[in-house]
Amino acid sequence: MTEIATPAGRLAGVTLELDGRAVNVFRGVPYARATRFGAPSRVESWDGTQLATAFGPAAPQPVGGPLDGLVPGSFRGPTDEAACLTLNVFTDARTRAEKRPVLVWFPGGAFTTGSASQPVYDGRRFCVEQDVVLVTCNYRLGALGFLDARSAGGVTNCGLRDAIAALEWVRDNIGAFGGDAGRVTAFGESAGGGMVLHLCASPRAAGLFGAAIVQSGATFNTIDDAGAAVVRDALLAELGLGDPAALLDVATDELVRAQAAAALALIPTIGMMPFHPMVDGDVLPARPADALALGSFAERPLVVGTTTDEMRLFVDTSGPQPERERIVKRVAKYLGVEPGRATEVVDGYASALGTDDTHDIWATLFSDVEMELPAAAMRDAHQAHGPVYSYRFGWRARHAALGACHGIDIPFTFGNFVDGWDDFVGADGGAYALSRTMRQAWAGVGYDHDPGWPQAPATMCFDRHVGVVSDPIADRLALLER
Repeated sequence: MTEIATPAGRLAGVTLELDGRAVNVFRGVPYARATRFGAPSRVESWDGTQLATAFGPAAPQPVGGPLDGLVPGSFRGPTDEAACLTLNVFTDARTRAEKRPVLVWFPGGAFTTGSASQPVYDGRRFCVEQDVVLVTCNYRLGALGFLDARSAGGVTNCGLRDAIAALEWVRDNIGAFGGDAGRVTAFGESAGGGMVLHLCASPRAAGLFGAAIVQSGATFNTIDDAGAAVVRDALLAELGLGDPAALLDVATDELVRAQAAAALALIPTIGMMPFHPMVDGDVLPARPADALALGSFAERPLVVGTTTDEMRLFVDTSGPQPERERIVKRVAKYLGVEPGRATEVVDGYASALGTDDTHDIWATLFSDVEMELPAAAMRDAHQAHGPVYSYRFGWRARHAALGACHGIDIPFTFGNFVDGWDDFVGADGGAYALSRTMRQAWAGVGYDHDPGWPQAPATMCFDRHVGVVSDPIADRLALLER
């Protein structure tokens, strides 16, 4: 056990070994408390010594559902609505005069699942290998984190407010762990990357971090007032309630069950992530692309990237290839265009990909619309205000049909090929080398605000062969934007 004195009080953590190096780990540190649908209240201090040897419980979340088990390591630990706002700190046990850069990780999970305690997010390797302080954070999820609760006497964007409170705690306390509060980088994958983008857009987060890394998290799905009302009403209907204030008395498990059912019902109208950050005129005055274009993250570096086959994780390509005419109809409906325009797009994708395989054409187009276009929009919005870096992650899953699908970069980020990730990615010496290269780049952002390659449109390709190319999919995106 190791103890440390922070401005908030004494903490007792554990010292663990990794590759012959000692790492001090402080788990389950409470950074805030909150009542249901209430803004978080910072934990400024505590009496005595706070035990920080075990991870705190995660935010309440559903188990099962259409997204569960698509990638390894789904969270299965304890949850607690009242005690989920904790963070974990990983720091080299060796002391040195100069403070280390700090990287703060927000886990993903479609804004409804996940936890900083998942083994794949263990920060020890990143910490000792790259000589940084690593922080991983929990935040409220689903309806508890992202319902517009103003009509129930609560607030908006609880999960985003939690993330801001965590960053404030880091600012005030990280120096005690050897971290430099003036060199904080926020990063995350999927919904965690989305959290980072919305933090970049929030004036309340200004000054709390100086660089951002968004892994497969760019999205146009930010909710507005009208959409938030639809989501709220769907949840109320699932619970058989008319008064939003009654949500305050619903048992946590029942609320989570209703949230999952409502999410399925909302797919045709709101989309796949109805519990999502919203524009509220308070924490979030504008959607990320609009805020970035106005300079919300000015003079700070923004790294935005994707995997090369994002949506193959969600597309079934096991059956026979659909006929070309069927794909044209699907594209026309999906893009909201006339059949002639859809034919032009499908033909353009067939030419760009060099294939008539309609599975490949649809999976690639779906990935481009859902992930690549938003990523490009975020980079373009920030271009006039600060450094912008682009990357694509191309390591392919062992299952060939998945390609370099959404989420495959997660174990590479931390170097933890655990919980089935080793088999999923086909981990070998090349995977471990690529993993280290990726961490070196992210640490470079933390140290010098530079990942080690030129700014966009140059694009770093993280694959078995690492290298920089010009924007590799500009022609495809131009097809969609005509």
